[in-house]
Amino acid sequence: MPRPDRRARRARSWVLHAGVAAGAALSVAVDRRVRRSVPGETPLAVGVVAAGWYAVIAALERRHPYRTGWNDPRDDDTTADLAFMATTFGTALVSEPLGRAAARRTGFDLRLRRLPTPVAVVASVALYDLTHTLHHRLAHEWGPAWRVHSVHHSPERLYWLNATRFHALEALWDGVIESFLLGVLGLSRDQQIGHLAVRALYGQLQHCNIDLESGPLDRVFSTPDLHRWHHSVVYEEGDNNFGAITSVWDQLLGSFLRPPAPFDGRTGVGRMPDFPTGYLDLQRVPADWAGIRERNAATWFGREPADA
Repeated sequence: MPRPDRRARRARSWVLHAGVAAGAALSVAVDRRVRRSVPGETPLAVGVVAAGWYAVIAALERRHPYRTGWNDPRDDDTTADLAFMATTFGTALVSEPLGRAAARRTGFDLRLRRLPTPVAVVASVALYDLTHTLHHRLAHEWGPAWRVHSVHHSPERLYWLNATRFHALEALWDGVIESFLLGVLGLSRDQQIGHLAVRALYGQLQHCNIDLESGPLDRVFSTPDLHRWHHSVVYEEGDNNFGAITSVWDQLLGSFLRPPAPFDGRTGVGRMPDFPTGYLDLQRVPADWAGIRERNAATWFGREPADA
């Protein structure tokens, strides 16, 4: 089926990326108002703005799908993804105080609060994404870490909700690192909200099933066009594009993949066509790894499965 007008696809990409920035600014503004009546440090504003953003992404997936088939649930994977989203939020309740406490013990305070909020948010997001890119790459190259991270690669379709499909251990680890970094950077409240909003909004855009063409944005952001290659069952393709938000670190570290044609392959865990699908089974993947390998022995030592 022919793809729609290139200008329309590119316009959607630019508008959605601008929407992330607008959403971050809106989150800061809403948070200022919320703090006048609701005590505490809970970033309620980010959750409210994110909920609206997710509704927009879901609607655009139906109207302008990259793949029509990716809009159809498989083996009730939507239920699993909802459970993973809840796990991600739950682990944040543990990882945030752990990371903050560790940051305080170091005594470091880089005082980014002195910078204008947009500048500080860009800096904090870029520094976070450097740490993410490094440990994400390690998760692909080091066997024990791959047993945990493979859970994120288990979906056979990409859509907005599986952006938070991470094993509880990985969600906890990434949350501690991010909270530690934010503590060391010394951000103001507005800057923290802006950072958290960018993180909360971009992941769903990165995994979305919307037909886009990002063009020059690929050189700055880890766009959906790039990230689909990261989820390929072919390891030579999937072991690239590790950034969560920006593609700059991948370009500097030699893990940037941008083929001329759009991604048309399969997604999933390479060489493991018989991989768990349910939420609880996926949480048990690291402990059940030997059995999973045995069930996939025919493909484990062979080449990646050919595209269907």
